[in-house]
Amino acid sequence: MHACGHRFIMLDKIEMRIPVDSSLVEIREDGKYCIFGFDLLDLSIRFDAMEVYKDDEGEKHHQVLRHPYSRLPTSYTKMAFKFVHEGTNYPYVELKCSPAKILQGHNVFGTDLIKEGAFEMLGWLLETHPDLYSMLHIESTEIMVLDVTYSARLKDDETVAKVLSFMRNFSGQYTRKSKHSVIHKNTVYFGSERAKWLQRKLYGKYIEFMEQLEDQRKLAKKNDKAAERVVAVMEDPRLQQWAQGLLRIETGMKKAWLQKLSIPTNLFQLIKFQELNPNFLQQLWLKANDDMFKALEGQTMKLTDHESVYSALLAKFTTITPSGRKSITKARNLFNFYCGLEMHGCEAMKKRYCERQYYQHFGDLVKSGLFSRIFLQNLHSDSQTNVIPFIKLVEIKFEEQVPDWFVEPVSTFRFKNIA
Repeated sequence: MHACGHRFIMLDKIEMRIPVDSSLVEIREDGKYCIFGFDLLDLSIRFDAMEVYKDDEGEKHHQVLRHPYSRLPTSYTKMAFKFVHEGTNYPYVELKCSPAKILQGHNVFGTDLIKEGAFEMLGWLLETHPDLYSMLHIESTEIMVLDVTYSARLKDDETVAKVLSFMRNFSGQYTRKSKHSVIHKNTVYFGSERAKWLQRKLYGKYIEFMEQLEDQRKLAKKNDKAAERVVAVMEDPRLQQWAQGLLRIETGMKKAWLQKLSIPTNLFQLIKFQELNPNFLQQLWLKANDDMFKALEGQTMKLTDHESVYSALLAKFTTITPSGRKSITKARNLFNFYCGLEMHGCEAMKKRYCERQYYQHFGDLVKSGLFSRIFLQNLHSDSQTNVIPFIKLVEIKFEEQVPDWFVEPVSTFRFKNIA
């Protein structure tokens, strides 16, 4: 618990819908909603014409305009934005983003205060589209999804990968395999893809962080000023170090689930609710993931798996002899060396091998990219507790979610007339 009275968890996404003011909406004869009294094209928003035709005099006309998802600028990363102006649904604007990213340029850690993130989102909508903003009934903004994330700190990213592999193969009603297993090799999903209440996933933060940094660097090279600011933030060595070994458990809580628990979904009522119940997001996260953790009780996980290590070394070090035959000699020798490190430790293995051979084998294992130097150096001590309870390994320490140098972000727009 921090001095300000609430626990720091990662509020990693807010998705909201803001209805158009009822004075501008009417129902057509076909029962569908529409907005009257203005021209969509005056809003400086890019629309797609669904039907385009020429009249008898050769003039072009568009019959149906649709606003595809677009992205609004912020101080840092962009925010997803969509304007639904007619149809079976009441007209609304949808905004969704990671409040941590638009407030501070990264989402390795952040605040759980809904107000700060939501005001930043509304503020950028006002800043970029004041005419559209004036048409909306801001006081009726509804929360559609809140993503709440906690992190478990593991020894290193190799252990994170092993946990994800374990969970990917964990048989139970709570896991589902991604249809894009290659793309999502760093992520494991739980439950139904179209779940009405909750969406959950586990992933390794460091890999995701470095991929996002590379994307932002590419944008920065194209003179994207916001991306330049993001890169400056993400290249902080302290931030990169904090991301290493982090296993994230992210839970998307949908409007229907919040309503089921009698949590207000009107944005401003929810902000007041949080002021009165500062720990409510942590309590919701625990409730949402209780069934998953219960299913994992009693499960054990083997930190070192000889079969997969041997397979990886074979794939890396099998060679073809001049006669065209496959040779697995080097892979087998390195595997034996690896097992020796695990059983006896580095100091004992230095005595068993001549100095040149020891450092050659050790260096080959590191250069393979399969193991870090520190992993191999600690292999012997870790093998003493090779099989451990999963719940003990993936331990969420609620009081250690942010570093001691964390400064809670404040919305640029919190004192402006948002509502």
